[in-house]
Amino acid sequence: MSLIICVCITVGMASASTDSASQIPAPTASLVTRLQGQGFSDQTIAQIFSDPRIELYPQILEKRGKGINYFDKRFGLLTKDSVDRGRRVLAENHGTFQKVEALYGVEKEAIVAIFRVETNLGKHTGTYPVFNSLLTMATLPNRRSEWAEKELVQFLVICRDTGKDPLSVKGSWAGAFGLCQFIPSSFVTYAVDGDGDGAVDLFSFADAMASIANYLKANGWQNNNAARKKKAVYAYNHCDNYVKAVLAYSKASKGKS
Repeated sequence: MSLIICVCITVGMASASTDSASQIPAPTASLVTRLQGQGFSDQTIAQIFSDPRIELYPQILEKRGKGINYFDKRFGLLTKDSVDRGRRVLAENHGTFQKVEALYGVEKEAIVAIFRVETNLGKHTGTYPVFNSLLTMATLPNRRSEWAEKELVQFLVICRDTGKDPLSVKGSWAGAFGLCQFIPSSFVTYAVDGDGDGAVDLFSFADAMASIANYLKANGWQNNNAARKKKAVYAYNHCDNYVKAVLAYSKASKGKS
């Protein structure tokens, strides 16, 4: 029998005050069923969804993931400063990249290029609580609702298994998190322990770089095959402009660092 949880979630509007914030019931029955299928008890589910930090962000439903112009001056991808910073990351973490290249067969410049495009070399990992972003898309009517519900369940499983507070992890409006911006299902499939500490943490530099390499390798990356490179990067983000940006930064980062 499905658990009925009587909680209300604040719907936070960009310009709304707390007094005018709407209230809606949550979670949905299908979300509860999925969580029960992953071994979450009724008590645990109730505890998760009674957290006062839960909010919904209707404004993110209007966002689109493919609208970034990576070659815009404001993004500054190929400026001297941007490329020099990437080269410094490569030089300062030579041992880590040497190990990752040997293990996964993915050139270090491609790894740092994704790191640059995704989070500006770790400067911008996101400000949205991942739980709230995914819950918004899972709960409010939109084209991503079923996908988001599955991702939210995966995210809660990850947090349970790693001992993390699910409301403490911040990322993008789309539910991606870490230095490499993996969505939960990508974490489950591709995230690896890069520093050998027995845990996987995408906010750990070594883990994130190894996970990027593992993702690219799993999707067919070959250092000497341009077509396979493009295909692997496209798997990371289904956007032609994204692929061009990553490969352009990778090429610019080669040479003396």
